Order: sequence, then structure tokens, then C-alpha cells
Amino acid sequence: MLLTVVVTMALLAGCGAIASGATDEPGPAVATSTVQVVDNDFDPPDAELVAGDTMTWRWEGDSDHNVVGDGFESPVQRSGTFEHRFTEPGTYAYRCTLHGGMQGTVTVVASDRTGS
Repeated sequence: MLLTVVVTMALLAGCGAIASGATDEPGPAVATSTVQVVDNDFDPPDAELVAGDTMTWRWEGDSDHNVVGDGFESPVQRSGTFEHRFTEPGTYAYRCTLHGGMQGTVTVVASDRTGS
């Protein structure tokens, strides 16, 4: 009986993840240079900008958060902004270390300076 309940709950939990579209993979990146830091979310969670540009995270929520990635780290703050300039193409993951699951990516694309 207990096994049946556990299996049923596992199946229902899996269906919920499928129905909501929840995955561990980043979604399509949004071309932007500003990410809003709101209560337990980065908006958009997956951003794209050109190499050499600066990403700005802007606090809009009511809770303390930080932004921590490979080579950059904001202080814990509740308001204001944090900026980081990305010079090399690649995908950079970041997170709030205060809230598990609060994460995002910045995809940096090469600049096209040829004018074509």
C-alpha cells in the first residue's frame, strides 16, 4: 500500500514538471543588458548580450539577494544595482547564494564589427 502511494506521488510530481515546462536547461536567452532581481527570481533568467557590454542586475523585490558567478560577485543587497562587464563570448551561469534554485545565465556573443 505504501509503495503504491509513493509511486503514485512520484508519477504525479513528474507530470507536474512536464505540464509546467520545468527543466534544468536554460530557456531561450533574451537580448538585454538588464536583469531584474525580484523576490526569488531573476527576470529574465537567461539573458544575452554582446562581448564587451555590461550586464546590470537591478534589485526590485523586498528580499536580500546577491549575484554570484565565475569571476563576479555582488554584495548581499536589497536595493540598487550591480554591474559586470563581459568581455569573452560564452555562457556564464550565476545564482543567488541565499535562495536555492534562484539562478540564471548570461550568454555572451561575439560582436560583429565588420558591419555586415
